[in-house]
Amino acid sequence: MMENQAESTLLELIRYNNWANAQVLAAALKLTPEQQAASAPGAYGSIHATLGHLIAAEADYVHRLTGHGPRPAFRWEDEPTLEDICAFSGFVAEALLDAIRRTPPDHMVHEEEDGNTLEYKARLLFIQVIHHGIEHRTNVTTILSGLGLPAPEVDGWGYLVAHPEPFAFKETFNAKPDADPQS
Repeated sequence: MMENQAESTLLELIRYNNWANAQVLAAALKLTPEQQAASAPGAYGSIHATLGHLIAAEADYVHRLTGHGPRPAFRWEDEPTLEDICAFSGFVAEALLDAIRRTPPDHMVHEEEDGNTLEYKARLLFIQVIHHGIEHRTNVTTILSGLGLPAPEVDGWGYLVAHPEPFAFKETFNAKPDADPQS
């Protein structure tokens, strides 16, 4: 029973991650090219570069978990538009959720790169997906705030408001009686 609850929570975290990515991408699509090129000290890079990096990394995480991952209709080296990245992000979100559903946390991930071999349990990538997404969405929302622009609310409370059902969320307003007019 506990494993099913943990699995359900992990899947909800991935749904949250995908939703938050979509919110930040939607906000970025409304920006001018100059605003998309904006950066801030300590951030990964420009808004455009950060979002491209985030989505490319998530596609790579799917590949690490499953041995194959979604491929964009563009080449990253050609510096795709934010519209192209946004379109690709939908495929990545679906593939990521499916990969997490099908990959047991104790599944051993095996990587070979530059003559090095790495092996680790898949649960590390589960953690990385969540952390990496929060880190880079925070980069983007910080840049937006620095530009004096509204940033989407992509925290847990924003997700709750957008998806109240999984949390049995109810909001009740207690009506206060009007003050006695004779006092």
